[in-house]
Amino acid sequence: MEFEIDADEAEIIRIISNLPEFSWLSTADLGKIRREIKGTVSRILREYYLENTCNIEGNWTEKFAEFGITEHDGKTMIACARRLGIEIS
Repeated sequence: MEFEIDADEAEIIRIISNLPEFSWLSTADLGKIRREIKGTVSRILREYYLENTCNIEGNWTEKFAEFGITEHDGKTMIACARRLGIEIS
């Protein structure tokens, strides 16, 4: 069992915790972080990816921008999620 946060997990948390609903992740325990990344965060990243690649209507691109999460940050989170084995596309 791993007891340390992975660099990709840390990067996702650093970025996504800019959103008010995820601000608690910066102080959460590792188990909660991993569950949230594999669940809610991965779903959001899929929706964000589809908004930006398939022109599917959504609100994550706008919400990310509202809270200072740039397009580069979005791409970084997607890359990190993929390295963690999460299917985004």
